[in-house]
Amino acid sequence: MGVSEPIRPSISTWVLALGGTGLFVGYFAPLVLAPEANTGPLIGLFITGPLGALAGLVLGVAFRFAPVPNVVRRRACATGAAIVCAATLYRSLPEPAVHGYVIDARAESCTRPTAQLADAMATWEEAVARVTWAPPAANWKEAATRSVERDPGVVLEMRIQRKSAILRHRAPWDRNRMTAGPWLTVDELKAYYAADDSGSCAPYLARSSALYWPAVDPDIDSMKPADPWPPADTLGFLQLQTLGPVPPQYARLLP
Repeated sequence: MGVSEPIRPSISTWVLALGGTGLFVGYFAPLVLAPEANTGPLIGLFITGPLGALAGLVLGVAFRFAPVPNVVRRRACATGAAIVCAATLYRSLPEPAVHGYVIDARAESCTRPTAQLADAMATWEEAVARVTWAPPAANWKEAATRSVERDPGVVLEMRIQRKSAILRHRAPWDRNRMTAGPWLTVDELKAYYAADDSGSCAPYLARSSALYWPAVDPDIDSMKPADPWPPADTLGFLQLQTLGPVPPQYARLLP
């Protein structure tokens, strides 16, 4: 008796093998590799699953009529599923997250925080009127006004000439490794807060240009509402970041 040839994979087998691999891996891989991402299983449902099924359909039709042995067809089907698996895993890897930006900027103007008080008060009054489901803190206007009037710092209007992103890597093999992106040429004007007990603007206005780090507080959860609401502290009420020197661990990463 002769050895029977392996069964030829049907077109539906190709579609199920490649599409099912893309769907399964694309559904679960992001949950494991990037649990903090908001895409989650959507990659498998809407991208890698349908694309894998389409690739299986095309290859299934092509190999259906290709003059090759059935064993080659079966190996090609398995190889195609493996390629879809590898491509889906690569697609599921999380991109580096931006931790903050180092800016190269110069001060164009400098004022006391009280100069921003009226505009900030109007902004928060509109927010309080719009957000009817969250009552504001009692005497929030008086508390915020006292905080801003007593603050010894300054508010700087900075002309940003270039910036470099500080990136936190999230892939399994280099998770939490920090790198710096390339310098990007920009022309932006943005206000920042600078803590200065003397309240003097002269040191900032005297600099032609310098590197700064707009501080990022890792303990602040941007998804949680401020407590109290509206915020009574100067930074929260004026909605400003603190401008400071570049930390050494980030300065040595810069290109």
